[in-house]
Amino acid sequence: MHPRGRAASWLRFGLLAGIAACAATPVAPAEADRTITTAEAQFAAKDYEGAVDLLEPLAEEACPKRLRDRRDLALARTYVAQGEHWEAFKVLRSFPDDYPHSELRPAAGELVWEIGKYLAASDGGFLFFWSDRTGGRVALEHLITRHPDNPHNGDALRILGDLAFGDEDYELAQTRFRDLMLNQPDGEWFVYAQYRFAMSIVASLEGPEYDLDRMEHAVRELRAFLTTEPENPQILQSAREALVTLLEWRIERHLLIADFYATVGNPTGQRLHLTRAAAEEFATTTRHADAVRLRDAMGPAPADAPPAGN
Repeated sequence: MHPRGRAASWLRFGLLAGIAACAATPVAPAEADRTITTAEAQFAAKDYEGAVDLLEPLAEEACPKRLRDRRDLALARTYVAQGEHWEAFKVLRSFPDDYPHSELRPAAGELVWEIGKYLAASDGGFLFFWSDRTGGRVALEHLITRHPDNPHNGDALRILGDLAFGDEDYELAQTRFRDLMLNQPDGEWFVYAQYRFAMSIVASLEGPEYDLDRMEHAVRELRAFLTTEPENPQILQSAREALVTLLEWRIERHLLIADFYATVGNPTGQRLHLTRAAAEEFATTTRHADAVRLRDAMGPAPADAPPAGN
């Protein structure tokens, strides 16, 4: 963050907004053009404070309309150079709506990407009111929605998915990684997204007492991922371990359901889930022998037994 500090920055912006609200006198187009050109030159010379001092008086309607996109981009770039990334994003937030046909829109999107990437990787903050990580999420969400043609949107979705996973918002993580796979099936992050999507499902499960369908969904995703023969040994190992855990949970779930059917006097349902638990798929699990023994103890199914539900 710039040495002036974020609190001072907020105060300064509050004052500037108040001044702008009082209808500052518009600057003549030629003068505004010269001012922005001078500010751009000062930015190039790394005189960021001088550039800001020139640009801020052109806030709001003080700047001619045709120059406002250029002013905003120059100001945002200067704030980024000063380390005030969130202030830069605030300048660019309405850029797509304010200047939908501006030739500078791709450059604005590129800067939003840089801002979001930087803030998402930062552990900075301000007391209890601010987190750079949260700011990064907001900027990257803005990027993928308001700059849909930005070439870094795949990277943005990957970061957003990882942020959601880190926050244990596994449903949102699945959404981000699913979007990444759907929107960029040939992109460099596809295999990673496939892995993280599957692991997001796994992480949302808490044991064999929970949704069997979700467990089976996670197994399908993990097996599909493993067919890609991933080169990363850590990812490969964690996927294999997750698959082993899910096999243990699934057979345990079938045994729990079978026990429930036994309790309520439904031998058809009991036999169905014992048969499923005794399947060869679970041969490597710790409860497979129990499943086979319990299934065999029930004997063959009656010829007229009705089909059982799940």
